[in-house]
Amino acid sequence: MSDLSHPDQKPTVYILYGDDLYAMQTFLQEKMIPRIGEPGIAELNIARLDGRQAGDEELRTAIQTLPFLAERRLVILSHPLARLTGKSAQEKFKQILDHVPPSTGLVLLIEDEWYGKTWRTLKTDPRDPKKDHWLLRWAREPVLVEGKEQPRPVIIKVFALPRLADMPGWIMKEARVRGGEFTREAAAALANLVGNNTRQASLEIEKILAYVDYQRAVELEDVQIAAAPGGEVNVFEMVDAMGMRDSQQALKLLHTLLEEQEAIAIFGMIVRQFRLLLQVREALDEGLDANETGNVIGLRSSFQVGKLIQQAKKFSLGELVLIYHRLLELDLQSKSGQGELAPALDTFVVNL
Repeated sequence: MSDLSHPDQKPTVYILYGDDLYAMQTFLQEKMIPRIGEPGIAELNIARLDGRQAGDEELRTAIQTLPFLAERRLVILSHPLARLTGKSAQEKFKQILDHVPPSTGLVLLIEDEWYGKTWRTLKTDPRDPKKDHWLLRWAREPVLVEGKEQPRPVIIKVFALPRLADMPGWIMKEARVRGGEFTREAAAALANLVGNNTRQASLEIEKILAYVDYQRAVELEDVQIAAAPGGEVNVFEMVDAMGMRDSQQALKLLHTLLEEQEAIAIFGMIVRQFRLLLQVREALDEGLDANETGNVIGLRSSFQVGKLIQQAKKFSLGELVLIYHRLLELDLQSKSGQGELAPALDTFVVNL
């Protein structure tokens, strides 16, 4: 049993595990990181490590580093169990966990797989808790604070993929969170395309809501037109690559999309992306915070707003104005028969 010299009930270790990686990342991006502070301050107070590579000393250093202009910082450790195969390594790791200071939140991200009656890695046995995974047993052990037993300052959250039968409801709920709406028939059709892949479903929901411009409920026909067949390539991956000024990746995705979709549909999404980036850049230049920026552009998801802020910072306002004018020129040229849109998009992406 550990003995804590400084009583503090604020959680210092967060164990997030399961097979719904999208839900896990969304919780991290929308619930945990914003609590640190504004995006600029938050990013200065986040350390990301990979347990397959990071050693004990690197982890200790990250944990013990003091926050900068914030009350707390986060250390996000993915694959934390990768090298903890022996009891000696496990005991050393538990010692590190026991000494995380209140000024740090250590987040353990564990990808797991459900099979049968329990998880493959973090196994549990309701008949005999002593047979549960060693990390879960450690988390349940009380600690001594000034001679009294108290619960260990640990939070455990499980993120399980929805059942296939539950995906239409999940899609409809996710659409409402984003300020849109899916009919039951449309949600069922999208669920048939993506299964219970929540990340792919999220990307498709965002694309299809943009396709109907958030003005009406998504119908079955909208899904049939706008959803990527089998979810192979999503236009949002391409426009995100454009927003990050990664022309090589954007061009690769553009070519794949053009094999499956009409250039005009892809062009509409590119215009929408740079319209949003232009609005976000203007909001940043006016000193608006993330919440105010989200209100200006009409997006409720702090994760989406955060991505747009990150991308907008890679452009000046003048650059985005020129890009948007160039897109208007491409639109006029294609509608007046002065040029084909697909090769024009190629050139546009290369020139980013």
